[in-house]
Amino acid sequence: MVVISGKTEIPIANLWLLMLYASKFYEAGTESIDGAEKYPELLPDLLAEILAASVGERIRRPLTPVFSIASRDLRRVRGRIDVRRTESHQLLRRGQIACRFDELTVDSPRNRMVLAALSALAPLVDSKSLASECRTQARALEHLGVSANYSTRDAKTLHIQLTRNDARDRRMIQAARLALNLALPTDATAPNGITRKTLDIHEFRSLFEAAVGGFYKATLESHGWKVHAGQKLGWREDWATDGAFSLMPQMKTDIILENAETSRRVVMDTKFTSIFTHGNYGKETFKSGHIYQLYAYVRTQEREIDPLSAGSEGILLYPATGQSVRESIQLSGHKITAATVDLTRPAVEVRQQLLDLILT
Repeated sequence: MVVISGKTEIPIANLWLLMLYASKFYEAGTESIDGAEKYPELLPDLLAEILAASVGERIRRPLTPVFSIASRDLRRVRGRIDVRRTESHQLLRRGQIACRFDELTVDSPRNRMVLAALSALAPLVDSKSLASECRTQARALEHLGVSANYSTRDAKTLHIQLTRNDARDRRMIQAARLALNLALPTDATAPNGITRKTLDIHEFRSLFEAAVGGFYKATLESHGWKVHAGQKLGWREDWATDGAFSLMPQMKTDIILENAETSRRVVMDTKFTSIFTHGNYGKETFKSGHIYQLYAYVRTQEREIDPLSAGSEGILLYPATGQSVRESIQLSGHKITAATVDLTRPAVEVRQQLLDLILT
């Protein structure tokens, strides 16, 4: 189990499933992760196999080098002279001069990230031979000059842009990124001396939103849907005083799904609290602020020149544990749905819940 925000527990395999959906590795195509959606507990082994094979293939060719700034004491001038070091260490008396220059090296951030990913996967996999292969490839990278002094935390936060020139490294880098995310930090303060996996609510909020968007992008776009994440909406103002418009709150949706063939537009907002609150006399109700917000999202976008706007749908999606809710209502021509996805269910059911929300 993994602990979310100090109290809620979900199976770590389902957390890995969310990480898979949120990753660029998943966007590359479902053929790359055959079996991982149904059995996410196999994801570390799958990634280890892909990463070890990718690294082995890249080692047989020259690793992609980068320019790095080097500083050395040389017997001839190269690049720029470091006057302060040359004088302070009296290098000229020894026939040397301190220089700073650019040189090609394989000890790049991305190669260090791959090395860190191999080291992180080794203890996660079930197969002993696969764990051994990860360690073997890690040592091979070190032998080629890739340094191991790169922390998992640094690797996870590093943003590495991939271009067309990185086609040979793309699969390896995407697998390494996902692998490092699987190695969550541990909570040493857990009771009874048990080390438990933890994730704070802010990390989970970003992960869940990215996972839902990534899942729909990978599964629905081949069926005529377009998926837009983090899209800003404009207010349909008739007029405004000089300062009013700048003071209006910003409207930004989590996910918008559109299908021109079926004339459907779905505005989805992910939430990270309980789906219910207590109203008057202790009665359970949906949270009014969430309903008002989603209603504003669909109503303010109605325009005659936009045929899909008149009947656009709104969905509030809540992650839940042991709770299954899906209720809808029609308001001013717009279908509004509040639903949960139960993250304690088997991975195949989690996937089906997300599909059914749009397709049924």
